[in-house]
Amino acid sequence: MSVSLPTAPSQLNNPSSVPSPLSRLRRARVLRVLGWTSAPFFPLFCLFVMDYMNFSADLSIQMTFWERHPGSALFETAVVLLVFGVLTLFLRRLWISGLVFGLVSLVCAYVNYTKAALNGDHFYPQDLAMVTQAKELSSFISGDTPGWFFLGAAVILAWVGWFFLFRTALPRPFFFRWSAAALVILAVYSSVNTTTKTERVLNRFGMSTIDSALQSSNYAANGFVGAFTINLLSLQIHPPAGYSQETIESILERYETVPANPNTEFFDVVAVLSESFFDPRILPGVSFSENPLDNYDRLLTLPNCYSGLVYTTALGGGTVRPEFALLTGLTTDYMPDVTTPYWYVSHAFPTYVSNYKDAGYTTLAVHPYDKKFYARDTAYPLLGFDEFYGQEEVAQLVEPSYKRGYITDETTFQAIQALADSREEPVFLFAITMQNHQPFKALEEEDIRIRVDAPSLSEDSLTALTTYTQGLYDADGMLGALADWVDGRDRPTVLLFFGDHLPTLGSNFAAYDETGFADIGGQQDTQDRQLLYSTPFLIYSNRDLGEGLLEPGCDNAISDYNLLNSLARSTGMARTPYMELLADFYQHVPFYNNRLLLPLEEEAAFFPRAMEQITYDRVFGEGWSK
Repeated sequence: MSVSLPTAPSQLNNPSSVPSPLSRLRRARVLRVLGWTSAPFFPLFCLFVMDYMNFSADLSIQMTFWERHPGSALFETAVVLLVFGVLTLFLRRLWISGLVFGLVSLVCAYVNYTKAALNGDHFYPQDLAMVTQAKELSSFISGDTPGWFFLGAAVILAWVGWFFLFRTALPRPFFFRWSAAALVILAVYSSVNTTTKTERVLNRFGMSTIDSALQSSNYAANGFVGAFTINLLSLQIHPPAGYSQETIESILERYETVPANPNTEFFDVVAVLSESFFDPRILPGVSFSENPLDNYDRLLTLPNCYSGLVYTTALGGGTVRPEFALLTGLTTDYMPDVTTPYWYVSHAFPTYVSNYKDAGYTTLAVHPYDKKFYARDTAYPLLGFDEFYGQEEVAQLVEPSYKRGYITDETTFQAIQALADSREEPVFLFAITMQNHQPFKALEEEDIRIRVDAPSLSEDSLTALTTYTQGLYDADGMLGALADWVDGRDRPTVLLFFGDHLPTLGSNFAAYDETGFADIGGQQDTQDRQLLYSTPFLIYSNRDLGEGLLEPGCDNAISDYNLLNSLARSTGMARTPYMELLADFYQHVPFYNNRLLLPLEEEAAFFPRAMEQITYDRVFGEGWSK
């Protein structure tokens, strides 16, 4: 009797040959088609997240943007679809291009929101050059991120997971894909490779490169992607209309060099930019358990004290802009709107600092922070500084103390005193403090000296204002110590003390809205702009000062680029034709910059045009305005 041998296991009984549920799901044609169908909507959702954060995480503002600026919204749509399409042509697999595009979108959205919340500025293409200083920049972040952002990030990552699950990909051969991508890039480049072509393309969508002149309105009218693209297309720096040697000479020919007054002693000049120095007592409905500005108030009553408001182009951050204006007499109004104008300082040109140096002064700079930050280490020598003391040099000069991780104002004062008192020749010394820099996080109970009462403020804003006030008290203490030191010196000495910008109080400057001080979120009028872009300044001397631009008392108003000009006049310093032009500008309009939205009559409008020509000439041009 024959016995049949058992047969080999069939495929049906072989577990390795049975398709898994995941494999069957991947083979489902409907779902694979759905993966491709959803692909164009992926970059559009990323755009939605970027614009949501661009409009301060306020969906109603975002919807208003779509309604009022449909051309800009359409332009943004075209840009993200083009970029995502080219990326997919290169990378083939949708999950890879989606991951790259999604992560870049999330980073851009977060950085743009955070930067705007910190200092009112948006994320510009030039900010990418600051990536090497990401560690220093991250220390300023307060961590106030909208919860909906994280939901958007989760949706983007889940969408990428969908692409990965169904292995959505273009055909494997790369030649046709890369050729198509190259053709798209070439077509786009050829349509925007000249200023005329760029304007033609933008005009079709109701946009213009002129929008980049004022970035707040640029990002409001064109969305994040639209504004960022305009800034990319505007990176090339063009001379202002009519720029020529004849134009520069015709601007300055009506002004003459003024020699130093031979009967005036050389004054030591100490200029202190006090980080975020501001008088919070003007906030409606806010009171303090103790006066945080006692020394400031005392000095205002003394002879040889001039004070008032200085108007700058910074809000909440961006110290380097008023700093640049103060030291050079130029304005960043007519430079690319970047993180630091010092990126463009590649050669020496006339400044207030060099004017003092030419007069025989030793010129010193002190900033108790990283010298490389904002490229100060390379720019300062070109502005005319002989020596620059950063945080390491300050710590070697005096024993440093710290608060909230920053070198204190008391230490900075000690460094100023040590440097100025050790020199035989006259000194021009410029110092930037660091102690009261944002973020203004909650302090320990024992570190709070002054209590703040503000019923209208949210908890977050009240915490920020309370922390800021403790630092302001110390800044006022530094001012008092500086004034006492000036009084005790035998050498003629004049002190300039001023704030660079208002502090960031709460998320997106919430404290100013909540107290009714100024309209932050809406369409700000000229009055709002003047409140938001002005800070106190004070000039104090141990000698009688001559006639300058300012009047004795507390009611002066002046632009940052004219402060040292006024100081030069009142101390008998030599003055250049350009300084005389700025003095003439002051007589017509005491303060002016583009952010203030001030109307100008035709006679006064000459001066901003002249400053634009000379700013370009000195920083980018031929240097005819020496």
